[in-house]
Amino acid sequence: MDHIAVSIVIEPFREETEDILTAELAEIGYSGFLSEKPLLKAYIPAADFRESHLRIILETYGITQYSKDFIANKNWSADWESRFEPIIINAGKGCSIRSPEKDAMVPVWPITRWRLVVKPELSFGTGHHPTTYMMLEALLELESEGILRNNHVLDLGCGTGVLAILAAKMGAALPVHALDNDRRAVHSCRENARRNRVAHKVNVLHGDASFIQSGRYGLIMANIHRNILISEMDTFARGLRPEPGHLLLSGFYTADVAHLTEAALRNGLTLFSQKEKEGWVLLHFIKSVNI
Repeated sequence: MDHIAVSIVIEPFREETEDILTAELAEIGYSGFLSEKPLLKAYIPAADFRESHLRIILETYGITQYSKDFIANKNWSADWESRFEPIIINAGKGCSIRSPEKDAMVPVWPITRWRLVVKPELSFGTGHHPTTYMMLEALLELESEGILRNNHVLDLGCGTGVLAILAAKMGAALPVHALDNDRRAVHSCRENARRNRVAHKVNVLHGDASFIQSGRYGLIMANIHRNILISEMDTFARGLRPEPGHLLLSGFYTADVAHLTEAALRNGLTLFSQKEKEGWVLLHFIKSVNI
């Protein structure tokens, strides 16, 4: 599939502006983003590119400078992966994520307990974005507390599958379920599961929250748009086992916390903890046996 790579000049550069643009462009079909301050590089399938739609969003924030490049099918993946730098979370006992092509380029790869190899393929979930990074941190915390092992896990909006793959490696009950409504993400997740030798442990499906099985999961992770999180909160609550059941939500800003918390409380969920990184938030809710 051919792609268009749009390079947007953000001046003066503000991370908040970059985050907002990333979220808005994702809503109109852009599915890969790279921060090259003061540039934001955004990828979209060539067939889906509409310059008028792009301009409307950019002009909303007073941005007029951008350029676009045609990326042929044979080299768009290389263009993306060449900029995919390794991620290390809690070196020594945490996790690391690299692309298949980066191994020879890293002279001394940091030792971590969990090591993942992820081919981005323009899907979300490489660990670079603050929301994915916080999700990975939260998974590491749950594993260290012995909560993850033998618990059924669902990753909704799985993208590259990095969260589902890590959960499978950590000893979650099999199979770990990974759901995405984008067929490209489903393909990416399956390929990455095979790459990490957990294909037999991760069941990847094309679908949405309606696929969530009632009362099955000890952990549900959803790193998606806040409106979907709010509208599907009752589905998440029904899908959790009260032992307690854990719900990790991200993909939204600090200003959205009150709305998410209110929706969770209405569905019998209790806020357990909150993380923040660069204006983005992760909320950890619990469904207890007493609810």
